[in-house]
Amino acid sequence: MAATKTQGQLLDWTALTDDAGIETDILDDTQGYNDSIKAMLHVTMCHKDTNDNTGTPGFVVLVRAGSTDEHWVKWFRGSATKTTANAQVLAAASGSGQANPERIEVAATANFDGIGDRVFLLDAGAIANSTVVTIKDFVTNDYVENIDELVGAYDTSDYLYDVVDEWNIELPMSCDEAKVLFFNDDTDSEFAVRVDYSLVDDIS
Repeated sequence: MAATKTQGQLLDWTALTDDAGIETDILDDTQGYNDSIKAMLHVTMCHKDTNDNTGTPGFVVLVRAGSTDEHWVKWFRGSATKTTANAQVLAAASGSGQANPERIEVAATANFDGIGDRVFLLDAGAIANSTVVTIKDFVTNDYVENIDELVGAYDTSDYLYDVVDEWNIELPMSCDEAKVLFFNDDTDSEFAVRVDYSLVDDIS
């Protein structure tokens, strides 16, 4: 059997600052949601500073079967991990264009736990160029090695953070539209958020 799939994005990497709220675009028939037999949202929240998260930052997924704002109902709620992120500024240019484009050079790898962990590589100058990577290995005490080569190029103004929260959320077939609302009630912590979607509209 083969599945016909559609993938896309509702929100590219965006900074979720103190007391801010961010809504994504609506997933609806424009993307083919109403024709899908399975729909997933892929939600990511990453710490982007080293302030202690003592609030309840997170998000809600809203769905509706009607066509007016009064028809939105909550489908799922998620919360960012309550912790203080570890961080390392990059020690040298890393990623695309380098001799080893899968490696991220930092002063020390001690802040990062182990193989298989997901870490956030923040492009401080252009947050949309940020990415989440999966640790494959540590090379001496200087490099975090990703499982794949990095598409982007990063420099010594960019940071690696060790707190990444990810959710894969299946949406109900009974609804016509969905969207995500992020919120941040913490007084000093900031996050980077992103939402992608994937649809299966045929299996043959």
